[in-house]
Amino acid sequence: MGLIQQKDLPDPRRYDVIPPDMNHVYFEHADAIPLEPGNTDFSPANAWWFAECAFVTYCHPGFVRLAYRLVGFDGFRFFQGKGTECMVGWNAAVAVVSFRGTELKSRSALHEIGTDMDTRPVPFEGGGKVHQGFLKGLEEIWEGPDGLKTFLDGLMDEAPDRPLWITGHSLGGALATLCFARTPQAKGLYVFGAPRVGDQIFVDTLAGRPIWRVEHGRDPVPMFPPDLPKVNFRFRDPGQLVFITRDGRLLDARPVLTRQDHESRLAELKEIRNSRRQKISRSIAKAPRNVEGTRLVMGKISRHIQKSRDELKSHLDELNDYLGLKVDDHQPIFYVIKLWNALVRAD
Repeated sequence: MGLIQQKDLPDPRRYDVIPPDMNHVYFEHADAIPLEPGNTDFSPANAWWFAECAFVTYCHPGFVRLAYRLVGFDGFRFFQGKGTECMVGWNAAVAVVSFRGTELKSRSALHEIGTDMDTRPVPFEGGGKVHQGFLKGLEEIWEGPDGLKTFLDGLMDEAPDRPLWITGHSLGGALATLCFARTPQAKGLYVFGAPRVGDQIFVDTLAGRPIWRVEHGRDPVPMFPPDLPKVNFRFRDPGQLVFITRDGRLLDARPVLTRQDHESRLAELKEIRNSRRQKISRSIAKAPRNVEGTRLVMGKISRHIQKSRDELKSHLDELNDYLGLKVDDHQPIFYVIKLWNALVRAD
């Protein structure tokens, strides 16, 4: 990877992490990390590329066209409905369909939030039932001579062997999932912080296809919609999970913390504290009975107290990672930067 370094994570208290983000350098160092269009296994490079595609889609389409062109996508098309936006970039080697998530800073935010909340299950033509709001969102741009379906059919007829990938973040990930279900020729799907879309029958129709569902830390959105027992409906997750931990590791399952794990760790911390106390007690016994000796002993006691606090705080932070939810973890910039850092570390 040469001189390419990991990137610092933004502090939400000082940096506006809600997209669109005109300060982020999109696809930075993309020339050193090529996209792998034919790779349907999980690819850290592809995960980062598609996370960038999903992130930049929040920006103005004119800006996105330029950003795509700078990384070799000479073709670009923008589709817009009342609240749905989709951008397609392509070249001779690959085509990427990216759906924008809910843009909280736009005038269409209320419409998009309504789309998110319209959870009534409705039949899907490919099988099973899906979230009505998400399906309506896709329908805004899907049909007609200028619709996404006609365009993608033409794009694939033009170059049948060119891999077509679909991606999106948040609401965009849900729309991308439905688009993928309607596009059997698509090579694969990467979604980031996406809500659930359909029931088990719908998920079964996608079995065997390359779907990578990326979730970050305490992002609450992948937990929704929840099961709906009143209407006897259970939303299910498609594809393979890739979980990004607080410290940036990539796992193939959500971490599980049991009560036994918690109690075992507390017992371990207690043993560590007791061991330090015994050392301090021996130091007190050997310390000279003067001002300097007292200062040395008090310093050791102070460091012991601080270490004990830090150890307990670290454990509580870890516990919170398992049990808590954090809206900031949903923001696409954290997906992009943590996937980039994982990619750099793996090289």
